[in-house]
Amino acid sequence: MESRASPVDNRSINRPAISRRSVWLPNTLCEQKIDTISRDVSSIKSLLAGLDLGRVAAQPSTREHLSTAQQLGPAVVNGPKSKDTFLAAPLQRWDYSAHIIGFVQSIVQDSDLAPTSDEWKSTVSSLKGLTNALEHPRPTQNLPIAGMSKNIPKPPLEAVLDILRWTKAHSSDHRIIWICRFLPLSVFQELCTKVYFGIDDHTEAEFIIANCFLSYIFAEYAVIHGDAKYREFCQFYRLNVGSALSKLPLLLPASMKLIAALALGALYMVEESKALHGWILISTAMSLCQTLGYHRLDSSEKRDTEMLTQLFWVVYAYEKGMSLRLGRCSGIRDSEVTLPTPLHQHRSIRLGRIQGKVYDQLYSSQGLTNAIDTRCEAAKSLAHELQSIIDETHGDLEQALALNGGMENDPMRVIYLHCDLVCESALMAMVLRALPSSGDSDAHESCITVARNTLDLHDQCMKLVNGCKDPLLIRRYINWAVLHTPFFPFSIVFTHAVRHASLEDLDRLDRFAASFKPENSNQEPVTHPHRLYELLSKTARLWVRSYPNPISTSEPSSTDFTMVNSGDADSTGEIDDDATSLAPDAEYDPTFHIGEWFHSNQQFMQLLHEDIPY
Repeated sequence: MESRASPVDNRSINRPAISRRSVWLPNTLCEQKIDTISRDVSSIKSLLAGLDLGRVAAQPSTREHLSTAQQLGPAVVNGPKSKDTFLAAPLQRWDYSAHIIGFVQSIVQDSDLAPTSDEWKSTVSSLKGLTNALEHPRPTQNLPIAGMSKNIPKPPLEAVLDILRWTKAHSSDHRIIWICRFLPLSVFQELCTKVYFGIDDHTEAEFIIANCFLSYIFAEYAVIHGDAKYREFCQFYRLNVGSALSKLPLLLPASMKLIAALALGALYMVEESKALHGWILISTAMSLCQTLGYHRLDSSEKRDTEMLTQLFWVVYAYEKGMSLRLGRCSGIRDSEVTLPTPLHQHRSIRLGRIQGKVYDQLYSSQGLTNAIDTRCEAAKSLAHELQSIIDETHGDLEQALALNGGMENDPMRVIYLHCDLVCESALMAMVLRALPSSGDSDAHESCITVARNTLDLHDQCMKLVNGCKDPLLIRRYINWAVLHTPFFPFSIVFTHAVRHASLEDLDRLDRFAASFKPENSNQEPVTHPHRLYELLSKTARLWVRSYPNPISTSEPSSTDFTMVNSGDADSTGEIDDDATSLAPDAEYDPTFHIGEWFHSNQQFMQLLHEDIPY
């Protein structure tokens, strides 16, 4: 950890040590005001400037490539091309689950006050059409059925054996370590052997676990080596997982394997843009953990205590994250967990605990009614905890780049750590958003700064992910970093850009929307995030183009989703009194402003989880 500078940029050597970095807080809450994340963004950009993205998706060398191609036989080797196989598969859709009516209506209402250009009319018409579609949503699509996997050739058993050997040889890789937090590698291998090589029957849970594991490791190999055949194998096992989950009985005896299967299934659902399905699975897993007493294990009472403890903490972390994502209370209170804290606690556990506190202390019904001082103190504490996690992730990223010589030994580690930074920074924006800005503009400025930097981090990370040329990896990143995580930064920057006619922020919004643009738009549904964010960015730019003067000379006390403040007008007087309906009173009311803002942002994010073609 001492030598964390990147070989591509010696300037990072002069960065202050982690222990000397802290979060930027208003001076009423914290004596020091250090824009740590701003420096982190600049440092990361420098670290990654010389990164060769082509190495990630390069074809495997003779030494590294598995021998599977020689073992498959002519029936598989000469089978359908990868491109044809994926074109034949059903088009994946972005699953949507709720409404964004409040957010969209705040933009389109009183649109007669806005310019009457054809471009504006077309944009508003699209937004109004979106509102109408939200009022009459289509039913959510069903999970994949078993027959869907018939379009993809079944992987030969030799391929399964080879990938299991490869996994064992790369057990220290970041992604392998990550999935082995659910169950030990030996257990995964045992279940894969039982399901695909055994003579005894296997349970539904064992089938789900084995197929989840195989899908992840086939995907990891495919993205590292650019192997199209292994990408097909990954897709085959993912379809098996979806089919098995759709047929999983509601009532099953509680067991360790069932909990692991539900937790892995929840991750699959998030990656398939099915957040509510994922919530059902992970909340059930947490309930079963409590049924079996995993939250208060005694090492003297149970065998395999370490494995059960690790499984509980994985479920705990993801359950807390999904609870915050959907604006719901967690299924377990921290006071009920008497499990000893792991000596080297994984960051995801600490992050999950923070996510639970963010909702309980800042955004729950009770949290919103707390006194301002209480909320400020809670936000201050959470921001410091979160900053330590961000610093730790940043340090690991620098170390990974320095040790790997630019992504050689474990090429995906850098990308996964960068994704973690995006998620953690987005959560920081959410925490700082809860701080009142009345009487001190530093709180507002720190929130805007973090939001901007998070969008910049996302832009850099999308370049890394796109450089891998792997559609599944791109989809996973979008679902975890932008759709699953409460992604407040876009909403915060959107509002600031409109209020203050900031061309720089408008450009940032445009870059954010453009980052989601697929290479082939014909292969993406109309519900793709690129269309939504592009439409919203266009709306902001058209409004600022018509009203280029800042709407308010003082910082608003609430970053709501509205175009103007009550009583505000531009210098030409073109906005009349009717425009005041676009925003609530500017007086600070923590219950109304933050609560309404959080609810509107939930609507905004949950739009990305409803099957609505707009």
